[in-house]
Amino acid sequence: MYWEKVFSQYTLRVNMQTLLNKQYWMMIIPAGCLFLIFGLARQLNLIHPDQFAIPGVLHAIIFVLSAVTALAGPLFLRTLFAHSMRNETGATAKKFLAFQTNTLWLSQMTPYLAFIAVFCDFPRFYGGAIVLMALYAIYYFFPSEKRISFDQKIFRVK
Repeated sequence: MYWEKVFSQYTLRVNMQTLLNKQYWMMIIPAGCLFLIFGLARQLNLIHPDQFAIPGVLHAIIFVLSAVTALAGPLFLRTLFAHSMRNETGATAKKFLAFQTNTLWLSQMTPYLAFIAVFCDFPRFYGGAIVLMALYAIYYFFPSEKRISFDQKIFRVK
């Protein structure tokens, strides 16, 4: 029983980057496809820019949401995870994977908000800022082996 638990923890820790990578691509590919399909439809004049106009108040709301999903939310989740681990000697691989998964889910909503900003022709300030935040979320939260192992060292994953 003990060795099964140790082995499952070790297997989870070793396969963590693969699991997170799979989740990352499952979230990014649909957003990229949306950009490609609707960009092509716009170039072929199947969709007109004024067709999907939204009220100006929503520009600011979506801007704030993208800042929350790309910057503030993941930072808040990381702080909560660190706070929950403060009295423990280390995090289990299962808890660490749950933390990484939640952070990935939250941060990868930003490209969908960027799609809304581009598709609905937001003003340059809002649209540009939302697209930059989406690019940041895509780049920074990519589950590379180096980043995952660094986080595992910080949180002393068992």
